[in-house]
Amino acid sequence: DQTILAEQRLKGSCPFLFAYNGKEMKFVKDAVPWGSAIGLRINTLGTARVEATEEWYKIRGDQLLPRDGYYDLRITGELWETYYYDHLGLMVVDHPSGTDIFVDERFVIPPAKLAITTVATPHKIAQARDDNGHDVTDVVLTLDEKYLDTFGRGKYQGVTRDHYVEVDLGDDAPQSGPLWLIAQGWMHPTDSSINVAISQGQNVKAQGLSLEVPDGQGGWVVAQPNLGFPAGRKKICLFDLTNVFRPGTPRRLRLRTNLEIYWDALEWAQGLPATQLRTTRLAPDFAELHYRGYSVINQPNQSSPEVPDYNKLSGTRQRWRDLIGYYTRFGDVRDLLAQVDDRYVIMNSGDEMTFRFAAPQPPASGWLRDYIIIGDGWIKDGDYNSTFSKTVLPLPYHKKREYTAVPGILEDEWVYRRYPQDWQKFHTRYITPEVFRNALRSDKRR
Repeated sequence: DQTILAEQRLKGSCPFLFAYNGKEMKFVKDAVPWGSAIGLRINTLGTARVEATEEWYKIRGDQLLPRDGYYDLRITGELWETYYYDHLGLMVVDHPSGTDIFVDERFVIPPAKLAITTVATPHKIAQARDDNGHDVTDVVLTLDEKYLDTFGRGKYQGVTRDHYVEVDLGDDAPQSGPLWLIAQGWMHPTDSSINVAISQGQNVKAQGLSLEVPDGQGGWVVAQPNLGFPAGRKKICLFDLTNVFRPGTPRRLRLRTNLEIYWDALEWAQGLPATQLRTTRLAPDFAELHYRGYSVINQPNQSSPEVPDYNKLSGTRQRWRDLIGYYTRFGDVRDLLAQVDDRYVIMNSGDEMTFRFAAPQPPASGWLRDYIIIGDGWIKDGDYNSTFSKTVLPLPYHKKREYTAVPGILEDEWVYRRYPQDWQKFHTRYITPEVFRNALRSDKRR
């Protein structure tokens, strides 16, 4: 007998976003696409619909600085997934000093609004307690990669016991007008196999976030149910607190869920919807697809997300049982990303897209600059319980929300019939899992 140690880690989630911060390429957060998963099983009976394909994620000004006149962004595929990128661009957002901007990076149904929320400089909360009554204010007071984790682990990855964090905004929070809770953190997701396993047993069902407020009689009431969850690692959740508190009640709230959601920072901010912004949408001057391999993954502790180190590779060989089909050839892919038109980059695990955007003039005196990466596309993982998880087909397109019909041949696909020339010019790289299968054979036969 032989004991083999298998590392337990995420096999699917999304691609990784890296940015040049003036010193090095560094991981920013999980990239688009995240929520538009094809074939994700939600239980034994069905597959999740694709509710939206466009996503906006914020990049702070200190996370992205020009290099030789260009903003340098990289997106890598490193998990057991195939990615379909229809569009990718960058929005430069200049806003007055004393303000900040955010986008809502939750996965929620219906989808979060694609919009910039402008607020006054966020304030620290007065106090936070977990559902055991422990003071956890220091843990969530600032964005410092120290995560709130007092809820333990459940039977399945991603789902734990019912828990909440109770937040006291403090006396400085305004009594009227727009008010926001800005919650930053990450979520440890389930996957198709876990969702099927949960649905087959007598286990508690996954419950997204809900927001509770004092009812004025010593108890609590749900003010906002079904608030979803952070869309992956290092994400921003915006909760509208305008008129949410009952008259005469304290400015306290609870964020409740039974998901593995780890908060890094909880702040409140006064909304400034009338603030003038200066926005510029940039198309990439350079967009290239090439092979890179796999980053070294660091995880400081069990409360922290897995974070890829761009500057260190753990390997370059085929790591997963890749989905079979035609992928985009290496080289310039700007033509495929220019607009949302169902023409897209088909990207495999181990691939990287490198982008350079021409940087506009620095913001004027008295103004600050942040960024929003805008992407449109789909993702499909190789989990054996995901629908059609062994092949690149069926090919997604925007008018189609459900992927339940068994795919046939490439030439019968709607996208192929509309753009057959793309399989002559772009999608010419045929990939099979043969290398992966051969590596598993003990006799090393080829």
